[in-house]
Amino acid sequence: MRRGLPAFTRTTDPAWFDSPDEGLTLVCRFHASPREQGSPSVAQVSFLTENAPHDRLRAGARLHLFERSTRLLATVVIVE
Repeated sequence: MRRGLPAFTRTTDPAWFDSPDEGLTLVCRFHASPREQGSPSVAQVSFLTENAPHDRLRAGARLHLFERSTRLLATVVIVE
């Protein structure tokens, strides 16, 4: 199985801010797949559930994301 940046344009993965105890599900929508963009990749992000802390997704916020395709942790930085 090939691992690396995903070839699809939408991902739904576990994410958290500082503590893994505050696990959330982050949805990333890419205009072009991460495999096409390279790293870092740009995406529109949102939380999957309505009751998630959407107000925390503001410029400068950092989240940790478990990438299923690579089985590694990635850092997500909100830029705008």
